[in-house]
Order: sequence, then structure tokens, then C-alpha cells
Amino acid sequence: VMLGPIDELQFSFSEKMERVDAYRWLNVYPKRTIRGTSWTRAIVATVRLEEPLPADTTVVVEIMPGMEDKHGVPQPFGRTFVFATGDSIYDGEITGELVLEDEPLAGGVVEIIAAGPDSVPLPERPVLRRTTTDSTGTWRLPWLPASGERWLLRAYHDPNNDRRRADTEAQRLWPDTLQLTLEEPRQTTGLRVIYRPDTPGQLTGALIDRPDSAGSVLVFTMRIADQDTGFVAAAQVAGGPGAVAVPDTGAFTVEAAGPGLTRAVFFVDVDGDSLLSALGAEADTMWVLEPWALVDSLEVEPGLPLAILAPVWPDTLTPWPAPMLPDSAATDSLGLAPADTTSLAEPELEE
Repeated sequence: VMLGPIDELQFSFSEKMERVDAYRWLNVYPKRTIRGTSWTRAIVATVRLEEPLPADTTVVVEIMPGMEDKHGVPQPFGRTFVFATGDSIYDGEITGELVLEDEPLAGGVVEIIAAGPDSVPLPERPVLRRTTTDSTGTWRLPWLPASGERWLLRAYHDPNNDRRRADTEAQRLWPDTLQLTLEEPRQTTGLRVIYRPDTPGQLTGALIDRPDSAGSVLVFTMRIADQDTGFVAAAQVAGGPGAVAVPDTGAFTVEAAGPGLTRAVFFVDVDGDSLLSALGAEADTMWVLEPWALVDSLEVEPGLPLAILAPVWPDTLTPWPAPMLPDSAATDSLGLAPADTTSLAEPELEE
């Protein structure tokens, strides 16, 4: 403690190290830019900061895992050190446990980021502090100020020890903010679960109303691809997205939805075949689709439930030109198909 606003840090190692710039192996909180690194006999690294560390502040420095010695052997673990430019070290602390799907998450990372302002996107907000989980998934973030500042927590799996979030790694942002105060300087978040990026989420909600047509209400989901140009209502055939029945109470849960951008299609199963179908008589030249409604562009997080608003049912039915075959390219990409027009075909003549 009482180190003052210093602008230089020195690290001594027990063996010769690969002499690389500290920006590749060192993080300083509060965040500071590293101006340069000089080595003495490959054992002592002197790190110069772009600007001095602030006064009356607890400072945490992190040596990242993977730093290599002179033989190119990477260090499997990182190190964290704390000191204060003031007269004391912050005593606030947040703890918790992480589970990946159904197993304790070893080697996970937990980061603190500022809760605001909302004008700054989350990926652009600086990391204020971070820590890693042990073999039981337990983590601890000590030396935090009990100043009442609001934070968000973000966790991710880090199997390659690079301390960078990747789209291919399990991750999760806590939906609620945390705040330490002088009256409550220590908190625990308890047990939290994170999910792999390809783990489906769930959709939940309740129907407010439904069309007068007789039949059960069903719902199916469709993931929205990058090249998606919007939903085109069409009759389904067997083998398309499976539909889930909505109970008479109106409350529904789709257990496997997403993950990622998703749409939910509701319909009244008038003919009882569990498919969004076209209805009509053989003599008709124009059929109609069963009543349907859409909730579009839902962002479903891996493994997590998403509560959605009830769909708004259109006032009219969708015409369906039964004798005509629509462009297959438009329907194949959606897992849909034109109505079955077998019953409208001319009978074969016997020779």
C-alpha cells in the first residue's frame, strides 16, 4: 500500500523467459496501455505504462497463462497480484459457481463490466476485472470497491486459455446487475449454468386468443439463416419442423428452439394432421391455409428460456392455389412444400 501514482512495474522470474513485449502477457486494472517493455538477462521485465496509475486506487495486475520460458514451454496457469496506490486495499468481493451444461466448469472465466451507459455496446465496454474458475467451478473476485457502482457479470468457457471470448465457446451474460456497498461489501451469485453455443433454448408464453376455427393450436419454430428473406406461408409436408401442441390453458413451452435468431409459427390444426395444411375441396381452384400467426426475429440464447409475446392472428385466411406448384426454391429453404394436389390430378386412363 501507499505506492503512489506509479507508471512502471517490474517482474522478476525464477528462470529465463522468452523476451516478448508485456502487452502479450500482462493485463492491468484499472486499464492502462503498455508503452514498452525492457528485459534484463531474460529474468527481469520492466514494464512502462502510458500514463501513471491513479492515486488512492486498488490495482490488480494479471500475468496471463501461456507465457513461455526460453525453451518455449508455456506456463499452464496465470498469476494475479494486488497493491494499492492509496492506504488500503479494497475489501469488496463477489463469489459464485459455474456449471457447463451439467458438469462443473473448470477453466472458465468470469469478467466484470460496467452496467452502463446504454449508449456503449457491451462488446465495447472495458473489462474492469476478471478471474478464473477452479476444478469445482468455483470462482472468486476479491479486492473490489464497495462504492455502490453497478456492474454486469459475464462468464465463458476458455479451453485454450487465451482469455478471449469466442463465438464457438459457451458463454453467458448475467441478466441482473450487481452492486457492493459499505453495508454489503460481499455477495455471492450462487450457482449459474452456461451452455454450449449449439444447445437449443426454449420458448414460453401464453395465447390471449385464437381463431374460431375448430382444432388444436400448434406451434413450430424455424431458425433464421443469414440469407433469410422473410417468412413465406406455405403448406407443410411430413418431415418438416415438428409442431408442439398448445394446451387448452393457452400456456405453451417449446422445449427445443434456436439457438440464435428464430421465428415461431402458430396454426390451428383444422384437419388434425399436425401440419400447417391447405384446406379445400377437389373441385376448388383456390384453397386456403389453416389459420396461422407468426412471431418473428426472436433471439434465443443457448439453453435458456425466452418469454415471447402472444401472436396476433390475421383477420383473413391465406389463399392457396392448390392446382399450382410454387417455386420449389422458395419453399425448400424453409422446410416447407406446396400443397398435396394428388386428389386434383386427372385419373389415368386404362388401355
